[in-house]
Amino acid sequence: MGNGDLVAGRKALVQNAELAAAMTRAAAKELGLRLFAPSCPAAALTAIQTPAGIDSGTIVKEFRETFSAVVANGQGEMKGKLFRIAHLGYYDYLDTIGILAALEQVLGRVTGEAVEYGAGVRAAQKVYARAQEQQSVGAG
Repeated sequence: MGNGDLVAGRKALVQNAELAAAMTRAAAKELGLRLFAPSCPAAALTAIQTPAGIDSGTIVKEFRETFSAVVANGQGEMKGKLFRIAHLGYYDYLDTIGILAALEQVLGRVTGEAVEYGAGVRAAQKVYARAQEQQSVGAG
């Protein structure tokens, strides 16, 4: 990112995180999950409230044990109530799609409820496609 230009690299890093966050928020909403801070979302990570009756530690553990993927539990008084998906660093489209597909599987396992597999991923892909279209229009 940025090809050695620190300013361009920083801008690309932030844009990438914002896109991954927007994709994650869209997927979470499509899956019927509630965002922790919907009115002031962050680009660095997305905090998602757990479904009723589910401890977020169960979700974190299922990600780790089934997919060797790391999502974080809530901290302090929010531990057990939400989980966090990071977007800064070496995360890209495929990482985001992969974690969202895994989220669908994890939700099905920990809740025991039917999940429409692909629904969250599809919502994320639509966000990505719109961003690509806007980027093409802006470049042209």
